[in-house]
Amino acid sequence: MSARADPHPIRDFFIADLIDYAPKDSAEMMERPFFSIAKRKRNKPIHYETPDGKLWIKVNGNPTHGMATIWDADILIWCISRIVAQRDAGKNDLRPTIHTTPYELLKGIARGTSGQDYIELLRAIKRLRTTEVETNIRAGKRRYTAFHYLGDIEGEGEGIDDPEQLKSLTLRVPDWLLDGIMSGNILTLDREYFLLTGGIERAIYRVARKHAGSQPQGWTVKMTTLYDKTGSESPLKKFTFRIREMCRADELPRYAMRETATQDGSPAVHFVDRMYAQEAVKERRGADKSQRGREDARAAWLDAQRDPRGFDGAWSAWIEGGYPPDGFATACADRRANMPS
Repeated sequence: MSARADPHPIRDFFIADLIDYAPKDSAEMMERPFFSIAKRKRNKPIHYETPDGKLWIKVNGNPTHGMATIWDADILIWCISRIVAQRDAGKNDLRPTIHTTPYELLKGIARGTSGQDYIELLRAIKRLRTTEVETNIRAGKRRYTAFHYLGDIEGEGEGIDDPEQLKSLTLRVPDWLLDGIMSGNILTLDREYFLLTGGIERAIYRVARKHAGSQPQGWTVKMTTLYDKTGSESPLKKFTFRIREMCRADELPRYAMRETATQDGSPAVHFVDRMYAQEAVKERRGADKSQRGREDARAAWLDAQRDPRGFDGAWSAWIEGGYPPDGFATACADRRANMPS
């Protein structure tokens, strides 16, 4: 199989100018609602449980700072990518601590470097630092792990009230996240993910990346399941309307998405890697062209007043003999022609 064709080459060239690494993310976090997908401050907790009741997540935001958002999660993606790069380089003593500068971090998550960008970066770090997570993922049904998205933060500069003057930052990811990296529960994101401005678009991409992956047949999910996986605060009816808009626009990076239904008639969405979606379209077009060619050949056969019962054998023999399909009609019209059978 050849490499996947870039569905948006122009935009991908643009994002290549913004980040120069292959972003990595936690597969366990991508498929579940670990973050707020709203730009407004969210204080309402997230309580998520898998349909079988085996896995659950509870996320609580700080009343002052609010819950960590899906845009704040870009900082974790950058941290994960740094740690994975160290692992791939053969470093054995991996630590959850990353030393950086505010400028490097902003560039690494495809943000600007204005004074306001520095302020927003510190606000994001505070939300990640104060959001509390409890989950039994990897802990077992009767055990759970509690953590913050970022541990202790250290900085060097004039003070946190003047973020532009910060010369360095030291970030610490939780052991739960580091353990996931070490166990290989990591996926590479399309860099165009950083160009998604909507929270629901980001959440949908993450879910599709985890479940549809590179499966040729793609992945179909009920609308209600997709709703639960995003942690959306919108009513299901409004969420469904927005997903249908996304299906019509079909602008998600890497994955084509279309509205469908499950066998029981439930509204659903089908996601498939655009490479396979394009191949399927080519196959359908080829099949349609072949069918039209056969129908035209049959019409020519009958117009030449030949025996209808002899068409199938003659057409099959013509194609198997390597003759051009378009030449069948001309041969039919020539009563002297000895048609293959």
